[in-house]
Amino acid sequence: MSWRPLTEGRNGFFTNSILAEIGSKYGKSIVQIALRWLIQRGVIIIPKSIHIERMQQKHRHFPIFELTDEDMATIATLDMGYSLFFDHYDARTTHMFME
Repeated sequence: MSWRPLTEGRNGFFTNSILAEIGSKYGKSIVQIALRWLIQRGVIIIPKSIHIERMQQKHRHFPIFELTDEDMATIATLDMGYSLFFDHYDARTTHMFME
């Protein structure tokens, strides 16, 4: 399950050149490519937004299109190996959730 799968736009997510290039191939936005990548991997997505235009864009990835295996692998290289929100291995994180 992916909560806030668009990373709140951190790390230049909404301007990522790899996602933009793949998006141009399909006529889709970076957001639509990212959500499709997660869906294709079987991840349940829970996107959040307070902006109506962003909510509408997230739902426009239907009709469903499919990313190629090569596109899927390219997007997977963007994994930084750590959370942009908090360190899962830091005791302070456990304390935060326990409060």
